[in-house]
Amino acid sequence: MGIWKRIVLTMINNYKNGDKCARPWGYWRVEEVGEGFVVKTIAVNPGAQLSLQSHEHRSEKWEIMEGFAEATLEESVIALKKGETVEIPRGAPHSLKNSGTDVLLVKEIQRGKILDENDIVRYRDSYGRCSENCKARDGGKTVFAADMDGTLTPARLPMTKEFVEFFSNFLKGKIFYIVSGSDYKKILEQVPEKILSRISGIFSSLGNEFYVNGELVYQNNFEPEEIMLERLENYRRNSAYPFELFPNYIEIRVGMINFSVLGRDCPQSERDRYFLWDKQNGERKKIADDLSRDCPAYDISIGGNISIDVVPKGFGKEQVANRLRKIYPNEKIIFLGDRIKTGGNDYAIAQRLLALGNAEIFAVDGPDDAMRILGSMS
Repeated sequence: MGIWKRIVLTMINNYKNGDKCARPWGYWRVEEVGEGFVVKTIAVNPGAQLSLQSHEHRSEKWEIMEGFAEATLEESVIALKKGETVEIPRGAPHSLKNSGTDVLLVKEIQRGKILDENDIVRYRDSYGRCSENCKARDGGKTVFAADMDGTLTPARLPMTKEFVEFFSNFLKGKIFYIVSGSDYKKILEQVPEKILSRISGIFSSLGNEFYVNGELVYQNNFEPEEIMLERLENYRRNSAYPFELFPNYIEIRVGMINFSVLGRDCPQSERDRYFLWDKQNGERKKIADDLSRDCPAYDISIGGNISIDVVPKGFGKEQVANRLRKIYPNEKIIFLGDRIKTGGNDYAIAQRLLALGNAEIFAVDGPDDAMRILGSMS
């Protein structure tokens, strides 16, 4: 009598509901996960496109939710609009391009016994991410990233009309990220929609939040220790600053604390006065040195014109360098910031980018200087 063996094929699905990931062309987000399938939302920036790729273990179906697309499937190029679909067989080379002027939103349904983000063979890619067996390579673009306050905008003020006019033209065809210590709401107050619509992504709160096209991709949180908050209160009470102090001096943001002896609810004239006084008296440097010595679990840096940033180790701007290099493993990354020197809140990202390689750092002295430097690269 023969022996019967029962073979069980295990379904492997390495996605989870709510997973999000930034890509050079935009981002994807997982909407639903089940046995043998995954549903994603794919957002593709205007003019951007996914690599020409294939999958060994899965088939896909694309449905256009918003915008206009150009899908490549093997030797065919298919124009798609809202409501139209295309089926992609397992193993078939395919790509997707945003052929419109607005963000392209696509519902992607993956089906297969193995569903994993690493199941990608790239044949051609605009961002230098080809697999070892690439048949061709378009050549990667340079990736730009810059601080906001004191770099792209005057400190805590809107971007100037002159800079907006220059920057909107510069951004055409560029990959550009804003990396700011400010929270996302403040960035929206300072950078106009004309620019935001062309930015590849925004790292706010020192990189503890990341937005693409207004969509939150990830967020870090922490609960500040009471002893740290008490120390900051003491610095405020014992400040030698001889003029009026204002409310909102300890601002707990996502993944960080922003501390200002003066208080963030001050008028611009008082902000300027404190900045000049601090340049002569070095109050912020003394506080930062004191905290750095006594609180080794935190990174302390001077940001903007009136504040100090307090973050747990690893929650500073250096995390942005790691994330950018993961997204763009082969691209040159150029970063501009006004606080590149030791103790400034651009120092960590600058040093980390240099350590990761293929990066260039520019210290700027305000938006006019940034405009000059970027203009030389147009």
